[in-house]
Amino acid sequence: MDAFASVKDYTKRYGDVVDSDRVEVILSDASNAMLDAYEVFWGESYQKGAHEQFDRSATAVCCAIAHRSLSVPAGFEGASQYSQTAGSYNASITFSNPTGDIYLSKTELKRLGLYGQRIGAVMPIMPEVSGDESC
Repeated sequence: MDAFASVKDYTKRYGDVVDSDRVEVILSDASNAMLDAYEVFWGESYQKGAHEQFDRSATAVCCAIAHRSLSVPAGFEGASQYSQTAGSYNASITFSNPTGDIYLSKTELKRLGLYGQRIGAVMPIMPEVSGDESC
């Protein structure tokens, strides 16, 4: 299956990219994460048109997931905090996704219609009882 977003969709939202091949791979990974969440929530494989809320938001959410992963500054991969001091001035930064992980936030799950409680039913399987057997 193709990714839910293209590099062109990404650049429209977040600007030009340096490495379009990398963005394409991350968009594909984000799409796979979205498909996994869809299948866990609905218990079935994705079918375009089956859930309109998912389809309406898929491109934007795919781009957002990829952007979060791609936003780790070069040279800071794996850092959860960065501090810099110059004289009496001090600056500190904590990265929200320092390892560039691909995941869906609660807001993104809600936007896709994949969040909340669902009610289901399970039918118990009972052995058939023939006429001469009794409980």
